[in-house]
Order: sequence, then C-alpha cells, then structure tokens
Amino acid sequence: MKARAGIAGREIRAREGKEPFAMLVGRFARPLSRRGFFPAMGLAAMGALAPFGAGAAAPLPAMRLGVLAFGTVQWVASVIRSNGLDRAHGFALSIAPLANNDSAKVALLGGAVDAIVSDWLFVGAERARGLSLSFAPFSSASGAVVLKEGSPVRGLKDLARRRLGVAGGPYDKSWMIVRAAAERRDGIDLAREADIVYASPPLLSAKLAQGALDAVLTYWNFVAALEVAGFRPLVTVSACAEALGLPARPPLGGYVFRTAWAGKNPHLIGGFLAASAAAEDLLVRSDQAWESVRPLMHAGDDRLFARLKAGFRAGIGPASPSEEAAAADRLFAILRTLGGDEATDGLDRLPAGVFWSAPS
Repeated sequence: MKARAGIAGREIRAREGKEPFAMLVGRFARPLSRRGFFPAMGLAAMGALAPFGAGAAAPLPAMRLGVLAFGTVQWVASVIRSNGLDRAHGFALSIAPLANNDSAKVALLGGAVDAIVSDWLFVGAERARGLSLSFAPFSSASGAVVLKEGSPVRGLKDLARRRLGVAGGPYDKSWMIVRAAAERRDGIDLAREADIVYASPPLLSAKLAQGALDAVLTYWNFVAALEVAGFRPLVTVSACAEALGLPARPPLGGYVFRTAWAGKNPHLIGGFLAASAAAEDLLVRSDQAWESVRPLMHAGDDRLFARLKAGFRAGIGPASPSEEAAAADRLFAILRTLGGDEATDGLDRLPAGVFWSAPS
C-alpha cells in the first residue's frame, strides 16, 4: 500500500517469539522483554533506582538519569562512573533503565528521574502546554539510508516504487530531512512515491537482510552493524541536512529536564552537563576509555566495535547553544512544511527558552 497524504505508511511490529531478528543487530540492540517494561503510569520498578557510584561514602546529591536499554547515553554514563567524573563534579550518578521513549517521558513528568534523553520538539510542545522543560544537546550522530550491495538504486529518486523501511515513524526528524532533500534535489516526495514501512530498527534490519525491503532509513548504530554485514549506505542524513542548508550534524537528541528543578539545583545540573561533556571528550580522545563501554555495546566483532566507536565520535561537535537553537528553528520549519500540525505537535513555532542556558 502506498503512503497517502504524504505521511501514512504501513507499520510492522515483531510478534513476540515469532519474528526473527537479524543476528547482525542482536548483539548490541537487545530490547527489554515485556515483563521488563515499566507500567506506563505506575513505574513500579522505579524503586530499584540504583546509583552508578554505589558504595561511595560521601553524601553527594544524586543525579537521577533515565536511560533506554540500548541508548548510547548509557555509554557516556559508564565513562562518567568508571572515571569518577560524577564525584569530581559534586554529584553521584544514578540510573533508571527505561523501556522506551514513552516511559522515559512519563518518568520525567512524574518526577521519578531528573533527566532523560529526548528531543527539543517534546520540550517545545510541553512548554506550549505550560510545563517548563529545557533541552541540552547530547549527541548529533545521525543515520543513513542503507541497501544491499549490488542494488541498482543509485540515488534517492531510484527509491520510487520500491519498499523503503523507516525507523522512528512518519514524523521522525531524520525521515523528514531525507524527504525534504529528495524533494529539493530530485523533485520526488518519497512518502508518496515509495512503499513506506515503519518499524523498529532491529526489525527493519532483519527485513532488509531477508530481502523483504529494498532499503531502510535507520539509526547510526544500526547502520554500523549493517555495513559490517555487507550492506552499503546510499546517502547519510548528514548529507541530506547539508543539502537543505542545515548543519551536517543537526540537533536531534539531548538531555531533557525540568527548568524549575535545574533552577533550584544549578550546581547539580551544571556538574552533570560538565561531567557528560568530559566523558564525551574522553571517548573522542582516548581508546582506553572505551574499555568500560564495550560490554554495553554488544560488539563482539572488532569491526563492528570500530565502526560504532567512529560513529559515536562523529556525532560529537563543538556547536554553541545559539547555533543549535538556530538549526532547530530551521529544522522545525521543514517539519511543519512536510508534516503540518501532526509533525510539530500543533506548534506553529518553537517557544522561547527550549534550549537550556545556564544562569550567569
């Protein structure tokens, strides 16, 4: 079935215990079982919140960070802990494993955690509803459109009338960037001209390997696994962003926290963001720093480990908050043009104050 109205498409999900996941992604993308999911509203498992720096004697304030089971923020958290960066910056890092993005948002809004990784559009929408949240960029690593080696597809326009899998849903920012680039460069709306299938990244990788899809737009860590398995990138999200006049590393994800909480705890949020930046710097400069991270990556293959490391490093950059905010405004305009109110959660512009600015 063709996508209609520029946004619709089929959505496929793995049936528990039925759908085979590709072994090439299973090593580092292992979703939680249903029994491991926190209830959407109850979050009963939050009682198990465990400090990363357990056993420390100093009564430092805890910084409670919610992380997804296969999110790369846990790599940064590992480096913070293993190098004592939390204590050096005056806090003790605690983590809460979360099942998915929805449970992360519920945990933050319910006060079960102090910060999560999400996006600036979520922050903008909540601000418009009267809840003041703030966003601090974390990493700008982005994905790519990937296909089999030997595929006749040579450009985005060749995806017309082909089966394209898309991670993240119809309003995913990377998908909007690729759509806009295809429209500008080739005059084609992929949402209308291609047969779009929305699904989770592991399932898309499996379907691509089975030949059920001609190409997939997926996240950077899944791109790394596919490349190791012999697939090739057609175009990166970074290249599409540049074609639209956006930075090569557009702001996609970051830390999200309550503005009022940060105002009451300036040393805690400041120390956490400084420790996170120091951990990222270590991961960029030091190969040894990755030793504590590798078990979390499920990358037994040295080639996969090297690609994941390179991909993460490529997403770390020195953009200033003002540059990030300006890029977000330009990306917001693209979202609104292609997806309307549904893509922007009803906003016609981003509210002021979305990007965190530390008090002077």
